[in-house]
Amino acid sequence: MTQPTRSLALVIHFHQPVGNLDSVVRKATDRCYRPFLEVLEQHPAIPMTLHYSGCLLEWLEENAPDVTRTLRNLTERGQVELMTGGFYEPVLAALPRADQVGQIEMLSRHLRDRYAAEPTGLWLTERVWEQDVAPALVDAGVRYTVLDDTMFHSVGVTDEELTGPFVTEHDGRPLLVYAGDRQLRYLIPYKRVERVIHYLEGGEGNRLFVYADDGEKFGEWPDTYERVYEKGWLNDFLGALGEQAEWLQLTTLGNHASTAVPRGRVYLPSSSYDEMMTWALPSDARLTLGKVRRELQKEDPRGLLPFLRGAPWRAFFAKYPEVNHLQKRMLHVSSALHAADSPPDAAVKELYRAQCNCAYWHGAFGGVYLSFMRGALWHHLLRAESMIQGLAAGPAVEEVDIDADARNEVLVSAPWGRAVFSPAEGGTLVELDDWRGGANLLAVVARHREAYHVEDENPVSDDDEDDEMEAIQARADVDRDSLVFDDRARGALVDIVDGDRIDGPFEYAIADGGSLHMWTTTNGLRIEKIALADADELITTYRLTRVGDRAAKVFAMEASVMPLVLGRSVDADEVVITDRGWKVSHAEAEVGIEVDVSVPGNVKSQPIETASATLEGLETMHQGTAVTMEWPLELDRGESFDVELRWRPVVNDKALTKTERGVSSGV
Repeated sequence: MTQPTRSLALVIHFHQPVGNLDSVVRKATDRCYRPFLEVLEQHPAIPMTLHYSGCLLEWLEENAPDVTRTLRNLTERGQVELMTGGFYEPVLAALPRADQVGQIEMLSRHLRDRYAAEPTGLWLTERVWEQDVAPALVDAGVRYTVLDDTMFHSVGVTDEELTGPFVTEHDGRPLLVYAGDRQLRYLIPYKRVERVIHYLEGGEGNRLFVYADDGEKFGEWPDTYERVYEKGWLNDFLGALGEQAEWLQLTTLGNHASTAVPRGRVYLPSSSYDEMMTWALPSDARLTLGKVRRELQKEDPRGLLPFLRGAPWRAFFAKYPEVNHLQKRMLHVSSALHAADSPPDAAVKELYRAQCNCAYWHGAFGGVYLSFMRGALWHHLLRAESMIQGLAAGPAVEEVDIDADARNEVLVSAPWGRAVFSPAEGGTLVELDDWRGGANLLAVVARHREAYHVEDENPVSDDDEDDEMEAIQARADVDRDSLVFDDRARGALVDIVDGDRIDGPFEYAIADGGSLHMWTTTNGLRIEKIALADADELITTYRLTRVGDRAAKVFAMEASVMPLVLGRSVDADEVVITDRGWKVSHAEAEVGIEVDVSVPGNVKSQPIETASATLEGLETMHQGTAVTMEWPLELDRGESFDVELRWRPVVNDKALTKTERGVSSGV
């Protein structure tokens, strides 16, 4: 028999994010995770390298133990190699070094203890690469990882050179990096089995092909269950692979890496897969790049396409202020945790859950606009913080540049939680936390203008290679003229004078008694805000003084609030308006908010909704509720108007107890 000239490693990644809906995970289990392993079990000669995020494993172990038993059986008989990664599927580049190593070691221990596995490879979340993550991987016992071949192309490595792993390093720590084949990503499982086999036969010389992609394509993505299982594509594919032994060797990447000689040395830019880097761009740039890329795909005589790419993953921090604030607060809590003496293991686990990547970005996937997913990350983050801070701590005020924009925020803390003010952004209350329930009640995403709001980014073409792109690019007919955008960050204590939002910087000072004073003058009106916390609530006081010739007619305060609803998607909040103020909650909310006012005003509320992309197309998503209070002003020069607002988180103990077990399991 002749020696095989081709090798193939199948690397498949399965994941469900922290905070995802239980019904979604159950559906994915029935349509993907269980049937995939059942088919694989019927083909014992087909080896695979599989990766399961820790949060998905936790859910499966508790809710579908038959699936994890099958997985262990496949591992024990040597058919499946399990990869490690960050336990709760974080983008490692977004974490401090200690958390990078800690998350990897947590999953590696879990795989050893539960599945008799000894992982040497790592699935890099969303294939987000930054060179300085390499030392953490190596220090955690990782020998290799997989990146996209387009990342190699961008530094001049050709397909002809991608016959095996390359070596890279940072700080002198070497790491093997394999290139996942983009063309295979588009072929599997969308094209006929014969076409995949033909592709693997092509080319000259010995070569290792690496297929590395999401396992949800095998049953959970739109229209794939019928193709993959009901029509038997996966069974036929695995059977066909087993019939190519004369020229095709099947291997796990761990086996290959154990004896591989690096093809060469490579240093790759901060990047991810092409679609992710396109999604990370501002909307106008994203549309421009898409147009240029489509033109070059038709004709590229100068060979520029491999060097054309979008923004690195971190660009999402610039694109979405809400994402930046969450990530920087995560860094703040992580720093406090690692500075504490013997932080409890429970706090570490809660911090790690809050690092799950999915609510930190947005494309056809990603959960920026999924309020239940964002709320879950804040829930876990604030639970970690409360375990470190201690709920019995007294009121305190401190200045910290919490969002790393070179301008200080002011943190007002009390036994019940914390309020974060941004004097530089209109003296706005940007965060209001309840530590007992684990809720940031102001975690509302603005209605950002997205590229898909402007035009269809990926028009239907006659090229049948576009099947996967059509699957992952959200499509829908949308009445673009009716869409409303408000890209400015939301919050509370947003000041509006005669219809104009006041978002310039406020001067501020912290008084000896632990109160925050902020002030500015605009259009003849001096606006002063005083904030302090007591044992039960946040107290804010406005003093509005006419100091110029112009007489302001109406002053309004806007607050964008989001009750904590764990593990459930809601269409609207419940708003109650009384003579004393207002309350926003939900029948099943774990934490809502109640505001009492000293001077009654005209109260209006409206839901905040976005038209956001998903795999199924454009969907309307509820983000929270905007509440506006208006007071008429009839002030003579030098005269003042005072109003006090008391902000009080309202914890639903029954709802919190009901959901805590499910949420603490990670999904």
